[in-house]
Amino acid sequence: MENETFVVLAEYNSLAEAEIAKSILQSAGLWVDIRNEYMSTLNSVGGAAAVVVRAEDLKEARAVLEVR
Repeated sequence: MENETFVVLAEYNSLAEAEIAKSILQSAGLWVDIRNEYMSTLNSVGGAAAVVVRAEDLKEARAVLEVR
């Protein structure tokens, strides 16, 4: 994973929504992570929770989330 490129698939205002997306993507066999996971819980200053996937999986990840 050292030389791989990671991209933001989606951003969610709720950590719960990001976790649901992560679970769906992992069920499809994709590598996924959440950036800003803990800061997103601080509503006014934290920012959005970003769901991150490998760049090579971006198209598939989008398709997986669109189906749901």
